[in-house]
Amino acid sequence: MRPVAVTGLGVFCSIGGNVESFWSSLLAGKSGVVPLTRFPAGDMRSPIAAEAPEPGGGWPNRSDRLALRAAREALAQAGLDRLPGQAGIALGAGVGGLPESERAFGAALADGKLGRRGRLRSFLGHLPATTADVLAFELGAGGPRSSVTNACSSSTVAIGQGGLWIAEGETDCVLAGASDALSQLTVGGFNALRVVAPDVPRPFDRDRSGMVVGEGAAFLVLESIDRAEARGARILALLEGFGLSVDAYHATAPEPDGKGALRAMRLALECAGSSASDVDYVNAHGTGTVANDLAEAKAIAALLGDRTPDVPVVSIKGAVGHCLGAAGAVEAVASVLSILHQVVPPNTGLAEKDPQIALNLPTKALRHSVRKVLSVNLAFGGNNGAVLFGRAL
Repeated sequence: MRPVAVTGLGVFCSIGGNVESFWSSLLAGKSGVVPLTRFPAGDMRSPIAAEAPEPGGGWPNRSDRLALRAAREALAQAGLDRLPGQAGIALGAGVGGLPESERAFGAALADGKLGRRGRLRSFLGHLPATTADVLAFELGAGGPRSSVTNACSSSTVAIGQGGLWIAEGETDCVLAGASDALSQLTVGGFNALRVVAPDVPRPFDRDRSGMVVGEGAAFLVLESIDRAEARGARILALLEGFGLSVDAYHATAPEPDGKGALRAMRLALECAGSSASDVDYVNAHGTGTVANDLAEAKAIAALLGDRTPDVPVVSIKGAVGHCLGAAGAVEAVASVLSILHQVVPPNTGLAEKDPQIALNLPTKALRHSVRKVLSVNLAFGGNNGAVLFGRAL
């Protein structure tokens, strides 16, 4: 894969309403996990979430408003008012307008008029793909468009897809990322699976007890190097490789030895013409569940080999929660910022490392030479994605 320029970043989540506040909060070890206020927690095992503020804007669906807030910041940093007409949109799709559909359905049940003419439309407008349509309408993109629903690796796959479009010459500019909003179905579903923490998420910690659901949006402006240089854009980093694999092991549980995750990471390096010896930092999926963290740690250690003690590994989910479809995009922004600032953020929430995990897990912001970052996300069904970012020359 030919390297692709990253020229803009945007993020909106529980610990920051823009890139600057997000990065400063991340380095400070701030957690965005709070008592759930978006809807009643009832008797849920975990009455907490990483809630983002209201993003504002006129679109009725919160996912769309989150997406536009982060996307506009990414365009502004890239020096663009709008996307060029040939630009593509690669979206990692989450729940779409499901929160609004849930409220409409609840109101219909409450007043006993579920089947009233016109009522059905009010709770069927949540197709996740519509967020990509809204972005195209608002920002002017008329090129290729894709909405990836690969659960928690959705936006990692979307970023990889956007990079491939550019590398293969289909377009020279792509807005790639995702948004996901808290919904009762997802929060309640993860509670029903009993994989949520009752207090705070502690990825890789000895006493970790589960994940915490988060929400937010993040986008990257990707361009061909020729286009970026021709218009004098600042190249923040390079998207160099993309890997995708499927465990085909279990609907929710990861393959215990992390074989699928390892394959995705190796494919991303192979795609870039790099090797594990080039990796300076791994942005891990790190949900805070016992099974996921153990499997992923095995995969990362197998990839790094003798370099395992020297390469920092961080999950930022202790800070931002698990943003589901948007997780990979938020973590990609953090990966690029590590390259720009030559700093690795801490593993927020980590107090005592699990003795079964043989990784270098910093608990404070760390000055570190970061030339290449491997960012990996694992999803239900064993859908694994990894992207490799490199320092711009």
